[in-house]
Amino acid sequence: MPSPLLVTLGEAMVVFYPEAHRPLAEATAFGSDVGGAEFNVATSLARLGLPTAWVSRLGADGFGERILHVAADAGLDTQAVELDEQRPTGLYVKESTPGPGGVATRMHYYRRDSAASALGLEQLHAAPAADLLRRASHLHTSGITAALSPSAAEATAGLREAVGPETLISVDLNFRPRLWHDRDTAPLDALVAQADLLFSGHDEARAHFGHTDPARLFAAFPHLDAVVLKEDAHRASVHRREGSEKHVPCLTVEVVEPVGAGDAFAAGFLAGLAEGRDDAASLRLGHALAALTLIGHGDRPLSVPTAAERETIAGAGDEWSGWRVHPGEIPWRSA
Repeated sequence: MPSPLLVTLGEAMVVFYPEAHRPLAEATAFGSDVGGAEFNVATSLARLGLPTAWVSRLGADGFGERILHVAADAGLDTQAVELDEQRPTGLYVKESTPGPGGVATRMHYYRRDSAASALGLEQLHAAPAADLLRRASHLHTSGITAALSPSAAEATAGLREAVGPETLISVDLNFRPRLWHDRDTAPLDALVAQADLLFSGHDEARAHFGHTDPARLFAAFPHLDAVVLKEDAHRASVHRREGSEKHVPCLTVEVVEPVGAGDAFAAGFLAGLAEGRDDAASLRLGHALAALTLIGHGDRPLSVPTAAERETIAGAGDEWSGWRVHPGEIPWRSA
């Protein structure tokens, strides 16, 4: 059996956001942070105390250095992160506008020809990434990585050959139409075809597959064993190929800003699996980490549950429906 090592593959970027929720055209002051789908998952897993490594590429610049500092603070293994002297670290700007229905967030990406866009099979087949992938008990990536460039698409199409025979591969669909604009989405299907576990929002599944039917997904992708579907702020469900289903409602959350909640959910669910929990308990952990992201301005959880708190969350019964999460109240800390 592979050692209990979780590995993620994908881009991290530095994010800028106007202070006081001002439109970009009026903004004069910006805060900054670090984000990126697989990086968000990796740092959350590492903060939970699970051995986690991240495979990626960064520019040999100050932004790349900033990302490596954040990774180190989380306890994330970055030995397989290559530094590129020619290409820059990717950036994005997060524009959040309060409205009657909550905070609406628009993302502006500056990642074309970034260091991560040069990710390719050569890196995955060379040390140290090759050794990490062969030893991994679990590899996680997303459709965003497949969309970065032709070389990244080739790399994500070859993941099954790069990992060990017992490595579980999970894919977050993360279907972003702007990334695939005027491009064939076949690389995304090639990635999903290698997955044991697929995460997707209902809206993303409808946009890419044209439906949200797990049975049809199992028929289309014979290697797939489980599908986790997220229904916005309502509930999430796990569907297994053998027919079992688990459904867990979302927590009630005072939302500050939504970006990164899906990544946190994936991290919580994967942590549950890594700790040997059942599907319902893993869904609850996913919801808890998502809630801890929704109550902050960053793309990653404000905090992560301790081992004892994870036991409380995983074992929650009727009290689950009454839990309310906001910056001043984390219910499982007093449960």
